[in-house]
Amino acid sequence: MTGFAEAVKKHFERNVPLTDRNAWEAKLKTGAARAAELTTQIKRAEREIDQIVYRLFDLTPDEIALIEVAVK
Repeated sequence: MTGFAEAVKKHFERNVPLTDRNAWEAKLKTGAARAAELTTQIKRAEREIDQIVYRLFDLTPDEIALIEVAVK
């Protein structure tokens, strides 16, 4: 039994027919890959925005370091 089928059986106490299982697993893999891609794009955009804000406020490297430590 695959990870998806095991999770469905555990949570819903039902088996998923093999034909449906393959389709759902493919959808979940595609969705997970897309989510990872979007997460990477968001993180990149956030870093770019941070740099723009640092320049707008003319922050020193020490000030930037303080902010970055505080928000982690």
